[in-house]
Amino acid sequence: MIWIRLFLVSLVGLTGVGTFFRAFFYLCHRQGFAALSPWEVGYALMWGLRFDLAIAAILALLSLLLGLVIFYGFKQRRWSLAPLALSATALVGLQTADIMYFHDAGRHIGYELSDAVTDFTSLCATAFAQFPGIAIGGLLFLGLALFALQKSRAWVLHPPAAPLGIKKGALAALAMVAILVISVRGGVSGLPMSPLFAYKIGDPQQADLALNGSYSGLYYLVRNRNKISPVPFANKTTPAEQRRLLAPLYPEPPRAEALTFRPMNVVVILLESWSAPLMKSYGADHEVTPFFDHLMTRGIHADAMVAGGHRTTEGIFTTFCSYPNPLGQTVAKSQLTPLPYRSLAQCLTESGWRSLFFQGTRKDTSGTGAFAQRLGFQESYGKEEVSERAWGTNRWGVYDQDLYRFILSTLKATQQPFIAGINTCTTHDDALPPSVQPAFGMETPLARRMSVLRFADQALEGFINAYEADPAFGPTLFVLLADHTARVSGSPLEHYLIPFTLFASDNSVQPLSLEGLISQRDVAPTVAQLLGGHIPTFTGRSLLLEPPRAADYYHQGTLGWVEKDHVVEINLLGTGEVKSYLRSGPLAQLTAVPADAQHTRMAQQALAFAQRTQALLFAGKTLEFHTLFQGHAPE
Repeated sequence: MIWIRLFLVSLVGLTGVGTFFRAFFYLCHRQGFAALSPWEVGYALMWGLRFDLAIAAILALLSLLLGLVIFYGFKQRRWSLAPLALSATALVGLQTADIMYFHDAGRHIGYELSDAVTDFTSLCATAFAQFPGIAIGGLLFLGLALFALQKSRAWVLHPPAAPLGIKKGALAALAMVAILVISVRGGVSGLPMSPLFAYKIGDPQQADLALNGSYSGLYYLVRNRNKISPVPFANKTTPAEQRRLLAPLYPEPPRAEALTFRPMNVVVILLESWSAPLMKSYGADHEVTPFFDHLMTRGIHADAMVAGGHRTTEGIFTTFCSYPNPLGQTVAKSQLTPLPYRSLAQCLTESGWRSLFFQGTRKDTSGTGAFAQRLGFQESYGKEEVSERAWGTNRWGVYDQDLYRFILSTLKATQQPFIAGINTCTTHDDALPPSVQPAFGMETPLARRMSVLRFADQALEGFINAYEADPAFGPTLFVLLADHTARVSGSPLEHYLIPFTLFASDNSVQPLSLEGLISQRDVAPTVAQLLGGHIPTFTGRSLLLEPPRAADYYHQGTLGWVEKDHVVEINLLGTGEVKSYLRSGPLAQLTAVPADAQHTRMAQQALAFAQRTQALLFAGKTLEFHTLFQGHAPE
């Protein structure tokens, strides 16, 4: 029968597309999987066939139903394979986009797919500008797939010599339903597979190869739209165990909230995608950001800072709320958005500060502008408001020079004191205005990134100098850090190493160089202490306090915990294996070392901290984190 052939062609063909692109994914990222043997790579690709089958089964069913409607309902035989062609196009597009996204963020597409429509033009332009080989490869494969489909049309739609009959037709239909159900569920029992199922393979890198990126994106778009779920923990710790393990990290006696702040402006600049390992102040060979390097000598800085996520909204939440993000996800545009939080912007606003957030992209890119206002910023501005664009635009928004100019004029008309959050845009792309001579050329992706970073550093210099030279502005705390990194390869830790410095325009902050790595969660409590206030809901600790200090990160199933030069990584979604490292030499060079008592204690603290903060986050009780140390922690 025609419907059987159509179903088989759809299922087998779409499964083949998914498997091919996972292999293509490996070829495009093979340097990041160098630690895997050929056998481990092959095993991961075979293990992931269940995801290929799952997404193929969903699209095959849609293609079959629509195809039969066109064939029998509209009597349009020649167009009955059009739904399958559209399914193949969608699958190739999603798979190709996932390969590019992994280059940028180091993880598969998930909740971010819901923002694709908003920035579709920018995404397409970025794809062909930054990843032309991958984009063209995807288009060529799509052309071959559609050509093969066209050639098979005569066989698929050829009328059968004799009908199957009722019994055989019913059995064939039951078999098709069984295949669909088993494929979507990844087995004979259970619910449709979550993308987290990939980590059951046992190794995070193999899980990356096994997971079909299109399945991951569509799963979160359809099943978990605007709803995120906590990452499961195999071994739970009790509140008493959490108190014992985490109390040493918070040695200060509990204090009540104090919102009497010294009247001083605060400017927090989230430098879009700046990566510490590219900068000379963090060990790079080239002087890419000389002005930022100079600013570090004026205030507080460290070996590097560990970011709390991989997207702008994740960086905003960790920076201003001093709280971990939902692991691998964001609070923004999810069911967690309306829950209660305390942020630095909110607290200063309640104390009489004006609060403004600026970004060089559209205000609704990833919901950033609205999310900043949710966290306490009264006003939000995006590229829509920046009408004066002397430098033109890149594929995402305005260049930093024009953004800073708009910010200066807006802040001059703003009541002081104020807190301004700024998310820059130049480094969201790898393009320069035609009149700008690239400092490091534009021949390679690395050279382009360095040249664009130098141009952004020059814009930062112009902004800081103009601000400090203007007597209209009162004393100001400047906090400079990246919101996250992008297009990073290397260890999981390297994906989260960002620059940071904090200084004051009146030099009231004494230069301070801190050894080891610090956390993005430490920013808000440090600013609060410098202003003379205290916000007890923060999970970070002021950098003005004596150690201990700890930083955490989560990367594709790996939970990392850092203390000075010691690092432990826990395979959270797989075997639970704990690896211990010592950081030495270049910024992110990790040397595996045997675990000792310190590493064992660090791993226990990492799990206790993650379990407590994640549980409170999803329960809407982030304000209760420190009740753990008051003897009445909620169960």
